[in-house]
Amino acid sequence: MNITLNRLDPNLPDPVESRRRAAGRMVRFAYATIVFSVLGFFVIYFGAPLVFLGGPGTVNSPRHVVSLPFIVQVTRMDVAPGAAVKAGDEIGEVRSPEQDNIVATYKRALAELSGRIAELRVKGRVAQESLEAGRAYLRLTEEAVAHVEKTAVGTMTYRLDLFRERALARKMVVSNEAEVAEAITQLSELDESRGQLRDSLGQVERSFAQGRVSAPIAGIIATNAARVGQSLIAGTPFAEILDSSDVFVDWHVPNARLFDPKVGNDVFVLFGNRRIKGKITEVLPVSDIYAGTRQALVGDRHATQIARIRFGPDASPPALNSTVDVHMYYSEAARRLAGRLVSLLGLH
Repeated sequence: MNITLNRLDPNLPDPVESRRRAAGRMVRFAYATIVFSVLGFFVIYFGAPLVFLGGPGTVNSPRHVVSLPFIVQVTRMDVAPGAAVKAGDEIGEVRSPEQDNIVATYKRALAELSGRIAELRVKGRVAQESLEAGRAYLRLTEEAVAHVEKTAVGTMTYRLDLFRERALARKMVVSNEAEVAEAITQLSELDESRGQLRDSLGQVERSFAQGRVSAPIAGIIATNAARVGQSLIAGTPFAEILDSSDVFVDWHVPNARLFDPKVGNDVFVLFGNRRIKGKITEVLPVSDIYAGTRQALVGDRHATQIARIRFGPDASPPALNSTVDVHMYYSEAARRLAGRLVSLLGLH
């Protein structure tokens, strides 16, 4: 069967023109998308600082450093970073030759004090027992001297011998009395020193607790915990415990801002797709260097003021030590508009 095609029929679309028209629509759509995207980027980039004040922040909490005043080596670590501990839980064990030397020094000092005390007690006992005999001899020599002086008998040599014996007897009595008194005084001081040494030794042994390290508070173990076999100098953190019951955000407030944040201002903490409402409770009178600033692009890192943000009682805070973004809207209308947009997009 032969079919006649009428190219001049106005109701029949031209396939070439149809393809051109479709291609033109796609090009115009792509061009419009690119143009509006660029315009939207510039509007958001330059207009956002006029709507809200935004800056980076860090989720923090009060941290307690667990350290030892000795050079130690870690022999056992019972917890891992991120583990939850309670107050008094054992988190590890260490050994310390320096602590052993300190204990040996205290014990050596105690032994020397005990020897000194024993020696003084012997001297005091001897002086006390000799004191009565010396006093009796002194009385006898004084009676002999008095008798000689009354009778006026005897040669000069005999008189000198009597006076010499009386002087020696007096010297012996005074020496024994002084030795007894000084022995009592020194024994009292040495007993006090020995008690202080024993207290110090007990405190050192209690603080070391045979190398067992316990958590002083309840919280979360931070990421920089010590490892088995690692040697730590005095004061180096064995572990850091974060108090999970008191979580806050340290907001690095940008230096370029229209209005300064104040205590009581409502803010939003952005963590991924979550928006968590918070409130500024403190504006710290210090500045800090924000470590997240890329030095290669902006040169020196900027020092920013710190505002402390706390969440509500029903809020679920982000993970500790995580980096977040904080937005503080300049006006209530902008905040409501942003809230409606977030509700529309489902970014809660």
